Amino acid sequence: MRKLSLGAVAVVASLALAACGAGGTSSAPETTETATEAAGAFPATITHNAGETTIESQPKSIVVLDMAALDTIDALGAGDLVTGVPVKSVPTWLKDDQGTDYSTLENVGTLKEPDVEAIAKLNPDLVVVGARSAKFYDELSKNFTTIDASVPWDKDGYSQRAAESVEMLATAVGKGERGAELKDELLAKIAEYKAEAEKSERGTAMVLMTNGGEVSMHGPQSRWAPIYDVFGFKPVTEGEAEEGHKGQKISFETVRELAPDYIFVIDRDAAIGNTEAGTTAQQVLDNDLVNETPAAKNGHIVYLSPERWYVVMTGASNFMAELEEVAAATK
Repeated sequence: MRKLSLGAVAVVASLALAACGAGGTSSAPETTETATEAAGAFPATITHNAGETTIESQPKSIVVLDMAALDTIDALGAGDLVTGVPVKSVPTWLKDDQGTDYSTLENVGTLKEPDVEAIAKLNPDLVVVGARSAKFYDELSKNFTTIDASVPWDKDGYSQRAAESVEMLATAVGKGERGAELKDELLAKIAEYKAEAEKSERGTAMVLMTNGGEVSMHGPQSRWAPIYDVFGFKPVTEGEAEEGHKGQKISFETVRELAPDYIFVIDRDAAIGNTEAGTTAQQVLDNDLVNETPAAKNGHIVYLSPERWYVVMTGASNFMAELEEVAAATK
């Protein structure tokens, strides 16, 4: 993928502005409904994961480099403002015939490597980065109005912050009222599940991710935090598992020794479309050692949606679906 220097990006962006006419109007179609709802809402100063950004006027062209942010923008009813995404990572529910097929928009690179030239050609009013693209925030913000919609999992209160991020994005795209509604719905559901968890003894849980036949364990400070901070499961170890993307490698012997009451599983190969792995998560974990755990004996090995939990992670509709998935599996 060809990269531009910052100077070259600025030139492309300037040419795009000139092509729009003296008024600097974006070439993206204006949405009457969005403009009406956002009347009086701009300029808006947005506090986000990388700091504060002032958005001077209602965005009419948005490049989204994060699938959780795309999920939220779609749920807000502002999907018609999106002009570019990493098309190969668009989740299945955002490329069907029920709404906008975001995989047909302009491709702007990948989640981990944005194509700055393609972004500049779109001349967006707003660029949204997220977990995997956050490292490009400084570079992109020099040329475009940019916000970071990441929800870091290395801090307490991940689920609460995931809900609050919905309202932040909503304000940025001129859908503040709807964003407040979606945030409140998520917070209410979180409170409901927490209350249910407090009434029952959930026991211990282990979150395992399979990848190329190897297995890693993830604790409360990971993208799977809701299993612990919403549903009340206790981690199988006193100390934190090594967190972040890779987690802590673990042997099947250790899985048996830790004897979890529940095992939640994410198949990374399935999430990223790796067809060369040769084995599924179910095949990897179907062995005598794992089958000796209380989780296996009681039918409490739960295979979570790889796309939702690994690729998208948060997002207004996706995060709700994740909560409902765990709730259904632990009744």
